[in-house]
This record gives sequence, C-alpha cells and structure tokens, in this order.
Amino acid sequence: MTQLEKTTANTPSPTRERVRAPARARMVRILERLEEGGSISVTDIAQEFGISDMTVRRDLAELERDGLLERVHGGAVGLKRGPLTVIDDVEPIFEARARQNAERKARIAQAAARYVSGRKAIAFDLGTTVLAAAHAIVQAGPDTQLRAFSNSLRVGMVIARAGIPIYMSGGLIRAEEMSLTGKEAVDGFSRYYFDVALLSASGMTTEGVFDYSPEEVAVKTVFLQRSAERVLLMDSTKFRRISTVLIATLSEITTLITDAPPPPDLAAVLDAAGVRVIVADPL
Repeated sequence: MTQLEKTTANTPSPTRERVRAPARARMVRILERLEEGGSISVTDIAQEFGISDMTVRRDLAELERDGLLERVHGGAVGLKRGPLTVIDDVEPIFEARARQNAERKARIAQAAARYVSGRKAIAFDLGTTVLAAAHAIVQAGPDTQLRAFSNSLRVGMVIARAGIPIYMSGGLIRAEEMSLTGKEAVDGFSRYYFDVALLSASGMTTEGVFDYSPEEVAVKTVFLQRSAERVLLMDSTKFRRISTVLIATLSEITTLITDAPPPPDLAAVLDAAGVRVIVADPL
C-alpha cells in the first residue's frame, strides 16, 4: 500500500463521521439517563432518537462491553449499587415536578386507571403522577359507586368536576402543593377505610420508599394503614434515590406501577417483599 493509500484509509470520511456521531450522542444520552434515574428502557431511547429497538440494543451491548452499564430485560441499569443520588431537602415546586418525565407519568397513570377499575373507595395522595392518574380514571369513566378521598385540592377539583363524590379533610393548606396537612388532616382520614390508596414518593431504595415532607408523610401513613391495597406510582428515574423521610418499607407496599423494570438489586428486594411490579405499556 502506498503512503497516499495509507493516509486515505486512516482518514475518517465525512460519511463515516455522520454515521458514528449519532451513535456517540445516543450513548452519552443513555449514560446521562442512567445517572438521572438508575435505569432506562429500550423503548424510551428508541422513541427519543427515532431509531429501531435493535439499534438501541446494539448501543447497550457496546456500553456493557465497556463496563458502563448492565443490560436487563427491556433496557439497562447503572452498575452502581445503592443510591445514585441523595436528593436534597428542598422539594421542587409542583408545576416543575409535573413537567418532569411527563410521558412516563402518563403511561403510569393509564396503567393505574386500569388497575383500580371497579374499586369503590380510592384514596389519592398529592403527587404529580397520582394527579395524572386521577385524570386518567375520570377519562376512563369510573364506576358510578366510586367514592374518592384525598388531601390534594388539585385531585379534589378533578374528581369533583367529574361528578364523583370526594371526601377531603380539614387541616393546614400547603400553598405550593395545594394540599391539606397537619393533625386535622390525619385525624380526618383516620375515620375511613379504603379499597386502595394511590401513593407517590420522591425515591426508592432497598431500604424503602422516601419523600420530602414530614407533614405529607403523616397523611400518606394514614392511607397506608387504612387501605387494603397500597399502590405506589413511581417513574423509574426515582429508583435508588433517597430523600428526607422514610414513608414505608417495601413490604408495606402491595403494588408498584412504573415505566421500566427496576434495577436487579431493587427488583430482588421487591420480589422478596411480595410487591407486585407492573411496567406500564407505551402510549
């Protein structure tokens, strides 16, 4: 081979660069997503970049060979064990949380509406995914005998406008959350029993489920204690994250509805705790 031929062979062509650059961008984004939440799904990455599932799997295989992630059924998880991020004590405002991972939350909300169909007494806490579930339940046409219970004024308005009886407590209103808290709220809900409670949280580890506010956790605790089924609605970006207050151990949750399979270490503990895991279908 002549020197000119060697130089030409070793020089990246524009075409080759156009092919490789998107792959690099995808892999960077995959790793960023893992840092954000601990797991990603093949479907999410394929939709984000407009590529096939097979292409995503090739990317994941390459990253796994490089020791940067671990492939699992339907996606991948980061290699770190334990919390990826310790969330600080400052709770993001409601509207900002509602915009985060909106597509994931919509998928979870649809799955939750199907799951609670036919239940007669449903408790709703104040989370953004729970609010999305309230909308989905209303849109699905709830049972005419349904009675709802909530400390969220936002959920209350959604349910009441649909003509569904909704019971709320007294208590102090948290302005940002539009929620009722305090002893009056706890005492008010302690009089009731629920078929199912739809709950939200800011994080989950093998130790349990976490949230920001002690005041809100007090109401969540009542819902947990008074419900036959305790259904946690949580998108996968919250796996392996902790926050200020431990709401419950995993054994206190009966069902987890999420958008992607939990990481293997968390999945094993959920299974041992008897938690049913439902992965929502794509919209």
